[in-house]
Formats: sequence, structure tokens, C-alpha cells
Amino acid sequence: MTATHPATVWGQLQRLAVAQHGAFAIRQATSLGLASTTVHRRICHEGFDRPFPGVAVLPGMPASGVTAAFAAALSVGPEAVVTGRSALAHCSLLSAADLSPLLVLDHGIRRVVPDGVRLRRSRTLEEGDWTYSGEVRVASPGRAIMDGAAVLGRDSLRRLLIDGRQRDLLSVQEVVDRIAATPQLPGARRLLLACEDVLGSGADSPLVTEVEGWLHREGLRFDVPPRTVRTPSRVLHPDITLAGLPVALEVDGFGYHSQRAALDLDQRKHNAYLLAGWIVLRVGWDRLRSDASGFLAELRAAVAQAEGAGRSAPAEER
Repeated sequence: MTATHPATVWGQLQRLAVAQHGAFAIRQATSLGLASTTVHRRICHEGFDRPFPGVAVLPGMPASGVTAAFAAALSVGPEAVVTGRSALAHCSLLSAADLSPLLVLDHGIRRVVPDGVRLRRSRTLEEGDWTYSGEVRVASPGRAIMDGAAVLGRDSLRRLLIDGRQRDLLSVQEVVDRIAATPQLPGARRLLLACEDVLGSGADSPLVTEVEGWLHREGLRFDVPPRTVRTPSRVLHPDITLAGLPVALEVDGFGYHSQRAALDLDQRKHNAYLLAGWIVLRVGWDRLRSDASGFLAELRAAVAQAEGAGRSAPAEER
């Protein structure tokens, strides 16, 4: 049998490392057929970073908390799962900033953990709680949010849940169910309140109810429950949708746009509505109290525009 050329093997190792945010374990290199002496010689000659024992990072890779977390998982062993903010950054729900690596392991597994790495042992870790990136286990967004709840505020958790749900990365109801089964989870109450906000039973729901009553009194029909709007990039959940028309209302509570990240999420959501052919209007407490008639005129104009264009809600959204 002809031996694989070392350059080809290095190419395979580089592709694997890229999937692992630039990190690779020495054992991965040797399993591909490279001699350990050859690997160490190249690491020293080309100045590879060595963040943890038995792990190196490709030169030229930007330093990030995600790379550090992947490197930590490779050092601890194949059972380690990258979770918390690092896993959320991996799936682009958070920026890949300088984050302290957080790993989770089944409670029955004992491994040496390098300095600077936080480890959480769990009795509730299930096989469906992770996927693979390269050969590293990465927590699903729902599991990562649960593990990150101890250090994330309610506003941040709410934004993550909304963004994850829109992108069809998680089910908020499944997160609620998991919290119920994990009552000792650090930050569980804060995460549960954020889930309730997103599911419509939080602080803004009285205003949604008031707007619905107002629409009914004005003779405007709306869907109960609101329709889901599916776009190529997101699954949107409007607060209110007008029956039979691609017209949606978003009801803004007191905390609206309190963070820059929330504003960014709202902009992405608004653009997705437009690209899907929907008209979306916003209303909040102040507008409803001071200028209900003005907003009603805008809403009727939106209805007339949709009806005049002969636009109706797509059948799959009804």
C-alpha cells in the first residue's frame, strides 16, 4: 500500500483544525499518520500557539474565546462539550469575543482540567445536547443558553432566545421543559422569565392584549394565535397578524431597544419581514396613549396597500 504523502496529511489536519476554530490536538495529528516528532518540530519551527497541554492552534488564526474553548475541550478529552457563551458564539448568536472557556461533562467522567477553564459537571447531559464541529462536541443553542444563564442577564437571554427561535436553532418551549427538569440550574429563574417574555406571558403581554381589544373595537380582524412568518433566513413570530393579509404588528414594551444587541436583532427581523413581502408596523404604550387615531390611520393605510396590491397571506402561513 502506498503511504500518504505528508503534505496531504497536513492538509487534512488543517481542514480539521479549521472546523475546530484553528485548534487541533497532537493526538489528532498522529491518528492521521504523522509522527509526533514531526508534529512537534513543525509546531516549534512555525511558532504554533500552545494554549493547553497536547493542543496547538494554527498560526494566523484570530484569537477568540471560541478558539480557546475548542482548544480546552481538545485538551480535556473527547467527552468534553463546549457550552455557554463560547457555544453561542460558535453558532453566531454571540460575537466571538474574549470569553472564558466553559465546558460541561457528564457527572460520572473524571478528567484533568487546565487552569483558566471552567468545568460544569451535569447529570442532565443528553446525547441530543450537542453536535460536532470537526471532532469537538459543541452544545446545542438551547443547552448553551441553559449553561450560560448563570452569567447572562434577562435582556441578553431574551435576545438570544428570540434570535435562536427566528433562525430555527431552538425551541423556547423545549428550554422551558428542560428548566422544569433541572430546578437547580444556576440562573434558572432568570432564564425562565426570559422564556416567558418570548412566549408572550411576560411584561409586554398586557399591552398586546390591549392592542388586540382596540383592533376588535375598530372592526379589524386579526389571527388568534398570530401567524408564523417563514423567511429564507428566519422564522418570525409577530405579536399580531391581520387576518388574511401580510400585515403584522410588533408591540414594543418599556424595555424595547434597551441594548445595542436588541436593536441589531430588530433590524435583521425588520429586513426579513420586508424581503418576505410583509408590511410591519410598530406601536408602544406612548403612541397608543397619545396618538391612537394617528396609528389607526397608518394601520388602515397598510391594510389598503396590501388589499390594493392584491396581496394575501401565503397559504402555508395561515
